[in-house]
Amino acid sequence: MSLLHRLSLAQKFMILGLLALVMVIFPAALYLRLAFQGAALAERQVQGAQVLVEINGVIQSSQKHRGMSAGMLGGNAQLEQQRPAVASVLAQGYDKVDKALASNRAAQPTVAQWAERRKEWTALEQKVAAKQMPAPESTRLHTALIDQLFLVGEGVLDGSGLSLDSHFDTHMLTQVALVKAMVLTEHMGLMRARGAMYLAQGTLPPEGQATLQAGLRQIDQVQADLQRHLAKAGGDNAVFRKALEGPARALNEQIGATLKMTREGLVDAQTITLTPTAYFDDFTRTIDAIYSFNDGAVRLLNLTLQDRKNQAQQLAYGMVALLGLGVLGAAALALAFVRSITRPVQDAVRLAQAVAAGDLTTAVEVQGTNEIASLMNALVEMQVQLSGVVGQVREGAQAVASASVQIAQGNHDLASRTESQASSLEETAASMEQLNSTVQQNADNSRQANQLAASASQVAVKGGEVVSQVVATMQGINESSRRIADIIGVIDSIAFQTNILALNAAVEAARAGEQGRGFAVVATEVRSLASRSAEAAKEIKHLISASVDRVEQGTAQADQAGATMSEVVSAIRRVTDLMGEISAASTEQSLGVSQVGEAVTHMDQVTQQNAALVEEMAAAADSLKSQAQQLVAGVDVFKLGHAPVAAQRPHSSFAPRLAGPNHSEERRRF
Repeated sequence: MSLLHRLSLAQKFMILGLLALVMVIFPAALYLRLAFQGAALAERQVQGAQVLVEINGVIQSSQKHRGMSAGMLGGNAQLEQQRPAVASVLAQGYDKVDKALASNRAAQPTVAQWAERRKEWTALEQKVAAKQMPAPESTRLHTALIDQLFLVGEGVLDGSGLSLDSHFDTHMLTQVALVKAMVLTEHMGLMRARGAMYLAQGTLPPEGQATLQAGLRQIDQVQADLQRHLAKAGGDNAVFRKALEGPARALNEQIGATLKMTREGLVDAQTITLTPTAYFDDFTRTIDAIYSFNDGAVRLLNLTLQDRKNQAQQLAYGMVALLGLGVLGAAALALAFVRSITRPVQDAVRLAQAVAAGDLTTAVEVQGTNEIASLMNALVEMQVQLSGVVGQVREGAQAVASASVQIAQGNHDLASRTESQASSLEETAASMEQLNSTVQQNADNSRQANQLAASASQVAVKGGEVVSQVVATMQGINESSRRIADIIGVIDSIAFQTNILALNAAVEAARAGEQGRGFAVVATEVRSLASRSAEAAKEIKHLISASVDRVEQGTAQADQAGATMSEVVSAIRRVTDLMGEISAASTEQSLGVSQVGEAVTHMDQVTQQNAALVEEMAAAADSLKSQAQQLVAGVDVFKLGHAPVAAQRPHSSFAPRLAGPNHSEERRRF
């Protein structure tokens, strides 16, 4: 089966054509062989008939020579004068048979026999001419030679196929013309020779009479046999019957008259009055009439065989021409069939190859409504449907490619902004750590100030008791007041810095948007506390400044210390309260700053996670972009008959949304 799969349609049809040709050629060859054999057989029969005509001429002359020789040897001088002319004709007849045998291949086996018969004739003719044998011996030798000539003719008859002719009419005519008529002439010739011999002797002995009567009976029997075969030939062939019926009737009448003359004038005559010459001439005319009838029959046979040969040749040649035309017509029809199949199949293969190569613009012409046309229509429909599908896929691929490019660009922008936000949060976290440290330090200073305020309160309480020691300790108080003033300056500076940091934190919270809203609230509280701390510090600073002034005036106003001690104690208490408030505010501020730091740290972690996620999204978008480009490149292999719709559409609106107002607002918030 693999061989059949490798063969093309043309080769398969060629094999089928060869098989059909073989199936036709063998019977046709057998028929042509039989036809040509029939024509060759007819040709051999024609040639054989021609040879037999010449042999029959020799037999006729031999029979005539036999009668003349018998009459001459019996003492008839007239027959002796006529014999040399017959011998000359007989010699010419042998020459004609030699030529006929030489040109007839079918008669070649009889050439040697014929040469022997010619030698016998030459020896016999020489003895007759020299009168070296009696009349009966001459008749016997002539009869033996004629019998051998009949055998030669029979060989030619067999070699040419005339003896076994398959056609009944010509077979019967052959038996009439070349067998029965010749047998009749032989019996007539014997009767002529024997009767002439007895007439030349002038007496008919009883044995001679019996011999002649037996000869007459044989002639009657052969004549009846001849008429029967002639009737068969004419009964099967109207042409034969029409051509031979009249001559046969006339021949029968002439033979009857000759036989009547023989009975009345010789065999049954009481007194013989018939002369040898008259007897001989009458038999010769009858025998010549038989040969004349035989010549007509042979000519008719030759014409029939020639017509048969021509018909066989024409039929054979016509069959060859018809076979050739049939083969050519079948080849042309097979070629047309093959082309009607192979051409659409080639178009289908070309269309399929074009589709496989990505060309969907190939046009084919579908003809007819047979199975091949249905296949071509299905392929064309497939091409149309595939063209539509490829166009849609190309649109989708280009849209995906465009969207993936925009997504990748957006992700890259988002990644850069996320990185920037992460960097800002890191800076914010660092600032918050610094602010926390400052607030812690402020809280420590507030606690120290509170402690100092408490100590000052104790000192003030004890002031009344140790007024005497005021002047001594005034200098120490002045120094402590300066330290307090410095601390208050530090507190004021811390409060100012806290206010600045809170302001920055509020600004950063505003940039962070919704995520920084809680941070903004804390920053606002820190700013409020920083403002209060600043105000308290200013007040303390004013108080300390006043206290310093008082201390400086303490020496001059020591006498007023007792009176103003209560005021000092009250002021100290107020300072203590303020310092308590400052300490509490610093503690709350420290807690708020810690919470802000934790929030910023959490925001930093979330931002770092977002940045990692954005990087993953960017990588996925790049991968999607690469796959989309590969898909577009794969789809671009196909050639469509019209421009794809996707190529005429604008890119996706994803990128403009990324660059739109909301995105800009988010950037401003960030």
